[in-house]
Amino acid sequence: MLRFNYVMTTCALVGAAACGGSSDWFPDDVNQNATLASAGDAAAAKVCSAFEDYLLDQYRGSLFVRVACTALGVEHTETAAACGDYVDDCINNPPAEVQAAVSSIVAGAGCSAVADYESTGCSKTISDLRACLDAVEREVTELEYTITCALAGSTLPPGSLTIDQPTECASIENACPLPG
Repeated sequence: MLRFNYVMTTCALVGAAACGGSSDWFPDDVNQNATLASAGDAAAAKVCSAFEDYLLDQYRGSLFVRVACTALGVEHTETAAACGDYVDDCINNPPAEVQAAVSSIVAGAGCSAVADYESTGCSKTISDLRACLDAVEREVTELEYTITCALAGSTLPPGSLTIDQPTECASIENACPLPG
C-alpha cells in the first residue's frame, strides 16, 4: 500500500525545482507492466531509489540550489534587488543549510513519499508508480515559480513550500489502502 506525504516544511527553508516531464531515470531492469504486488517491495524500492538518485544528480547543483537560495534571500532581505544579490552570492558559495535542505527536499519527494508501501494485494503497476513519481517531479518544478525575490521583505506564504498530492499518486493510494 502507499501512503503519501508531500509536505515540504518551512523548517527546511527552501522549495525545490526540477525539470518536469518523463525523464530517463527509470531502471532498465524493472518490468513496468508488473503489478506492485507481483513485483514486490524490492522492485518498488529500486524505482524510488532511482528517482531520488536522479533528482540529486540532476538538480543538486543548479535549480535546487537556486530555489533554496531564493527562499533564503526572501527571508533575509527587504527588496527584490537585495534578494537578487543575495541569491547570486548564495549560489556562488552555498551555505551548509542549502545542501542540507536540498537533501531534505529530495528525500521528501522521493522514497519517503512511499515509506508505508506494502505490495501485498496491490493491483497497480510499476508503471503507475513511475507515473506517480514523474507527477511528483512536475509538482516539485512548480515550486520554482512560487519562491521568487518579489517576496523579499516578507515571510514566505503558508503552503509555498508544499506540493499537492498528484492524482497519479492518489489513484495508487486509493487502490492500495492500508488495512483498517
